[in-house]
Amino acid sequence: MNKKRICGLICVIFIAGMTTTSLLVIALNGREIVQDVVVQNPDGSKGTVFVVFRPGLTGFNQDIVNEYIRGLIASDWRVEVTTSSLQTPTNVTTYDLIVLGSPVNGAKPHESMLAYLARADFEGKPVVLILTSGFVGGPGLGVFENATTDANGVVISEMQFQIFEADARSRAYAAGTEISLGT
Repeated sequence: MNKKRICGLICVIFIAGMTTTSLLVIALNGREIVQDVVVQNPDGSKGTVFVVFRPGLTGFNQDIVNEYIRGLIASDWRVEVTTSSLQTPTNVTTYDLIVLGSPVNGAKPHESMLAYLARADFEGKPVVLILTSGFVGGPGLGVFENATTDANGVVISEMQFQIFEADARSRAYAAGTEISLGT
């Protein structure tokens, strides 16, 4: 084979590989992830927190949300955790605080989180927003805040974490320990 044909073959293989990878990422990112509500620290005395998150493709968002939850538990909160899906409970009357965690997807929170927010009514409850991204979240936090406000949530804290941040996990844990409702 001559060099042109080899180069052309390599280009075709590369393009086919990239196309296949892109289609897999799109399919994996779009699937619904349903998780039952899991109670952590059931005897927490500070109040009850409802955490709704969307696991990302890399696991980074879930890691950050879990560190935030660890901080809440260290501060003696009862925590109930689930994923954003069509089955996510929208009745929040028994919760003192709501925490929402989503990776950035197309410069906005993941579609499953936005769909959950479109169905939910937070009844004026305080909400913490956690947005994670591979690089820069762009306008994602503003979109997240607006959707939460439209769901009658009162945003009391919003945080962004990038995957390359060396202290992202410790920052999330510290934020979980420091949250206060001012009561």
